Amino acid sequence: MIAALTFGAPSVAGGRTVRDAGFAARSTLPLSAACLVANGVREALSRSLARELEVELLEPAVPDARQRRILVADATVVRVRGRLCDAFVIVRGGDARRLVALAFGETECAERASFSAIERATFERILAAFVPLCAPLCGALGATGREHAERACADLATYFEVRAQGTLPVAVGFALSRDPDEDVSECLTLDDLAEVELAGSVTCASGTIDAGTFARLAPGATLALETPLAGRGVLSFGGVAFARGTCGVAAGRCAFSVAAA
Repeated sequence: MIAALTFGAPSVAGGRTVRDAGFAARSTLPLSAACLVANGVREALSRSLARELEVELLEPAVPDARQRRILVADATVVRVRGRLCDAFVIVRGGDARRLVALAFGETECAERASFSAIERATFERILAAFVPLCAPLCGALGATGREHAERACADLATYFEVRAQGTLPVAVGFALSRDPDEDVSECLTLDDLAEVELAGSVTCASGTIDAGTFARLAPGATLALETPLAGRGVLSFGGVAFARGTCGVAAGRCAFSVAAA
């Protein structure tokens, strides 16, 4: 978890618009790992429901105690033991009913106190397809099992959500028992970049022409540039001027002698 600088809603004070600055907790879970899970959810739902779905990823967050209680209320929670930490698959009651409705080709989600035996088996099959997707989050997977909502609420540290779009939108939540450690890499050195090739160019003369002359340019036209014959050339890399020097010839090839950076 890291503290990120945030700004509140704008307000007017003394004739000026201001925003109050503060710090908010942010998850250190790599967005790339969450994207892998989101893509897995899309594929799992497409197979289970026999239809193509588009999904939306809500970025990883660090919910507070009140938000955690809301996330697990009326939810089916599966705890997945992992090598790095525990992961959770969270499907709230309304989303579970919509998943079952979609599985049976229904366009509406009826409120029901409980599932029938076949509906329960269908939901369990879909839920089981989400468990392997936790590997990018918690490492090699171990035992899995249902978790009580209160215990999950106490252990939940990082949370993100994958939402499937369509007639009956469905959300599937994933959480971790521990926010990943922030990975800070060492600074790059010149030795790390020694084999990188850079495209350079040398400009030995420049000038300007009016738009009319430009429009009349044709093969054989001669342009008088503003740079004198003894003027220095400019060495550029990536469109950025790097050095000035003298243009010439060495061993039958164009050459450039650096005079000043």
